[in-house]
Amino acid sequence: MPEFSHMLAASTERSIAIVLLTIVVVGWAIYVFVNIRQAKAEVGSEIELAPNRGSLPDDEELEGRRLEKVQAFGVLMLLIMALVLPVYWMLEGGRRSGAETSFSESAVSRGAALAAEQECTDCHGADLGGARFAPVVLDIGHQFIDKTSFTINTTWEAPSLDDVFTRFDTEAETLDEVSEVRQILVYGRGVMPAWGLDGGGPLNDQEIDDLVAWLWDARIDKDDEDNTEARARAEARFEAAKASDEYQGATDGKILFDLHCARCHTPRWPARGTARLPNNGGTVEVLPGPDGAGRYGPALNGVSLRRLFPDFNDHVSFISNGADDNVPYGEFARLGNYGMPGFKKVLDEEDIQKIAAYERSLDPERQKTMGFEMLHEAGDDE
Repeated sequence: MPEFSHMLAASTERSIAIVLLTIVVVGWAIYVFVNIRQAKAEVGSEIELAPNRGSLPDDEELEGRRLEKVQAFGVLMLLIMALVLPVYWMLEGGRRSGAETSFSESAVSRGAALAAEQECTDCHGADLGGARFAPVVLDIGHQFIDKTSFTINTTWEAPSLDDVFTRFDTEAETLDEVSEVRQILVYGRGVMPAWGLDGGGPLNDQEIDDLVAWLWDARIDKDDEDNTEARARAEARFEAAKASDEYQGATDGKILFDLHCARCHTPRWPARGTARLPNNGGTVEVLPGPDGAGRYGPALNGVSLRRLFPDFNDHVSFISNGADDNVPYGEFARLGNYGMPGFKKVLDEEDIQKIAAYERSLDPERQKTMGFEMLHEAGDDE
């Protein structure tokens, strides 16, 4: 509806402008035509033709009907200007809104083209609903004899982007208020590389702004404060996971943690694949490490979280709202406005309490293994 109103306002302004322009042009055309018709024919003498050399009308003629016509025309032009200027001023707001809408639509179009060029949808899905892709370069060095990174063929679930504003910039009401998503695009996050020049990527500030505009336009639940679609999607993922063989016997907290938290807090999650050993040519199976052992985000366990959040409700609130911009939180100091997201727009408080309880139940001793026992040699002859 807002876009339609902007289009309607712009169309009305154009119509009024065309009418006024037509009146002015027709008025001047009539004036010129009448003056040409009333002009005297040439008589062949410069003295007779030059107004200052010939005989001039007397005062009675000059101050008669001819003067009244000129004065009437002047009054008419003043009246038109007196009407046009206030009308122009009153319509300025609609005209500006129309220009902003047009500019925004152009930015969205450029962002979509840029996303296609940079192959964003290859990772995040054609509909921006998230996707699995391969291969991914994971830093699983320091777990074998040779301290290098290994390229593994894995199923890696990239996050959805059509609901990114339910996790970041959750209080933003206009595109101008978006900052967290812009920072993520510029500097990268986890597996996702940096795209902005400041972060070492290939895109300038205008191109980053265009991508942000594209994401803002593609968001679901644009006019739904209850985020009905995003919540329904989260609920459907939870029910599907709970019914799967992988999570048979798992608690709701474990499932919710994997779906919403493990990407940042569990090593190699959700990697499933193999890596070739450079020392003997064999391969090893790569699986996620211990829950909450830390990756992009810090390790989460019963010791660290109780120290950071003595009050359980503070822990729940932190998961709900995320980290404040440019404010370090506890011992897990991470300055910047693209750290911990908030989940209150997609999860209810009961689900968030289950996540918090599960995180506080994790064993720090178990996490110290970093999943070494979850990597086993699969063969020496491959």
